[in-house]
Amino acid sequence: MIALHASLGLTSWTWEPTVLAGMLALAGGYVWLLRGGSAAAWSPMARVYFAGGLLMLFLALSSPIDTGGDHYLFSLHMVQHLLLAMIVPPLFLLGLPESWSGLRRIRVSPLLANIAFNLVLTVWHLPFLYEATLRNEPLHVFEHLSFLAVGVLFWWPILIPATGRGMTAIGKMAYLTFAGVPPTILGLAFILSPTVLYPFYAAAPRVTPLSPLDDQLVAGLVMFGLGNLVYFVAISIIFFGLDDKRATAGERGYVEVESPATLPR
Repeated sequence: MIALHASLGLTSWTWEPTVLAGMLALAGGYVWLLRGGSAAAWSPMARVYFAGGLLMLFLALSSPIDTGGDHYLFSLHMVQHLLLAMIVPPLFLLGLPESWSGLRRIRVSPLLANIAFNLVLTVWHLPFLYEATLRNEPLHVFEHLSFLAVGVLFWWPILIPATGRGMTAIGKMAYLTFAGVPPTILGLAFILSPTVLYPFYAAAPRVTPLSPLDDQLVAGLVMFGLGNLVYFVAISIIFFGLDDKRATAGERGYVEVESPATLPR
């Protein structure tokens, strides 16, 4: 067993003032909008979704997930990235009121959104750039903000249907299936690599019995497994929310699916 040289536990939280200020600003802005709207505009479920998004964002940036990922474990950093790109953005979008019909006039190209999301996800994991984010705090902050931004862009066509003819249910499922390819490739690259791809983690103090290579394997499983699990859950919700299952066989040209993917607000 590898000797432990550092400590990481449930008390290893970070209280970065800028992160806390951003969280308070988001919460305050949401409460202010709530006060100016009707109860029907913001359903109880919408409020739960937004609160869940804030909680996930807080855990990603202030909990031991952040401390461990920034200093010790590649696998925790992968958990953080998944939270920022795949969990927080859809929860925030689900928290918006359905009465904001103007949002539906903002047309986001599904193809460009999918490509942009996966391009950003992939590029930030290039070894030289990933290493730079671990040693340069402003660049690291920019990386996190970019994950949130492209996450919103990616989930927008799914959760905020455009006015008029949006994506069909089949189109949404294909969109999510295609999005699962890059995380699969990245995950397998981490799992199958015979060497540690990021020297930072090879030199980091060991806070678990995992070796750097084992930690990288777990990171790959997180990217490959949890990343695709998010898409699988979304696809399942869309499929079981179909108004007519015959649409999956192509018997209809278009099926109206309630936003977001038939989830209640």
